[in-house]
Amino acid sequence: MHAARSALLLAAGLWVGACAAADSLLADLDQRLSRSGIEAVNSYLGAHWASAMVPLNRKTAACELHAVGLSVKLSRGRDARAVQAHGEALRAAAGGCPRFVLAMVTPAEVPRYCASVASWGAAQTARELRRRIADIEADEQLRGSRRGQACRAAYVYELENTRVVVKRTAPSARAAGK
Repeated sequence: MHAARSALLLAAGLWVGACAAADSLLADLDQRLSRSGIEAVNSYLGAHWASAMVPLNRKTAACELHAVGLSVKLSRGRDARAVQAHGEALRAAAGGCPRFVLAMVTPAEVPRYCASVASWGAAQTARELRRRIADIEADEQLRGSRRGQACRAAYVYELENTRVVVKRTAPSARAAGK
């Protein structure tokens, strides 16, 4: 009984420690941003990809609001690799917390984040774009806002004009293929 309780306490302590480390990452990045600016933070993230960029992007994609806000700011940098990574995380977040993402970005940035994630295949992209379009249409606030409308339009455009377009085969072509 005592061993089980000790193991539980140890696990809880490790979990709390992991949460504190994650929170300390965001606090550290905020401090770096205020002291050194976007380019220096993106350079740091590039040099510490596995220990800093990956956890930041994971938190952003999971809609942790502090991480989303930080990623939006950092996505405005000049480091192409970092900007691309922030963009991918924000595109993922736009599916889970679109109101927050759209509130944080400028109107000109909306199409950049209302797009598919590069790792999705064509079928998943089509399904996810349709789901996101339906979510915007079902949300009165998003449906009525300029950013929500721009986001919906970007999703519709991608769905109708990119690699996810599924061409219908004519009946005579299918018969000839038999």
